[in-house]
Amino acid sequence: MRFTVDDSGTSTTRGWRHIERYVYVERPYEDVWCWLARHLSTLGDPVPGGGRSVELRIRPGGVEVSRPVRLHVGGIVCGEDRARAGLGWVDATHPHFFPQLEAVLEIAPVPHEGLPFTQLGVLARYRPPLGPLGAVGDRLVGAEVTDAALTTFLDELSDAVADDIDPPALRAQTDQETDPQEHHDPAVRRLLLTVEGVGVRPGGAVGACEALSATPGVLDVSMDPWTGLVAVDHDPTRCGPEQMVAALEDQVTARPAP
Repeated sequence: MRFTVDDSGTSTTRGWRHIERYVYVERPYEDVWCWLARHLSTLGDPVPGGGRSVELRIRPGGVEVSRPVRLHVGGIVCGEDRARAGLGWVDATHPHFFPQLEAVLEIAPVPHEGLPFTQLGVLARYRPPLGPLGAVGDRLVGAEVTDAALTTFLDELSDAVADDIDPPALRAQTDQETDPQEHHDPAVRRLLLTVEGVGVRPGGAVGACEALSATPGVLDVSMDPWTGLVAVDHDPTRCGPEQMVAALEDQVTARPAP
């Protein structure tokens, strides 16, 4: 797998750099967060002083990197629309030569009118390696290694979820549901948009859906996060494509660093 760094998803504040990465699994949100609440406490092996020993194996730029890290995972806390758990790691043997991470693991349902999707995301800040030479360390290994490590961590979590939770059954469709326009008010129109880069976009697919849903005139939003295709039911007298695109752009630029 080839890893790249998207600078639009990374920012710097007083030596720490911020990064967000997201993956998606075709499983119900309630099933996913309940399963992860148990699974996260079993990762790796317990180590003296707290945390768990986990081996990170990644290949940034095609170069094999394998480091033992001390992983700390907090308990999952559920809110109204998502679940979160504290997450952090530091190199177990050479903490100054590998990026230190402080993050939040976020689990949230993706609005979708068909099969259920759940978004798994890590909203993180990391300290580049090499201490006072952190800027150099970040250019050499910090950004790419952190990106690769987060991507691998999330991929492994989503794979574990998919392997251990049974897939949802296809929702039975009635004749009315076959064509989404047929059961809508005649004044309502459906617009299809494509949101690119939901794996690295601030807020991921869920953030994009929230921005669209908050746009005056938008009545319903449904997104397939695997394709980035989003269906927006709206009142054309109140909003159109220009307002929707503007809402998506504003959501990215206005989103505070985690």
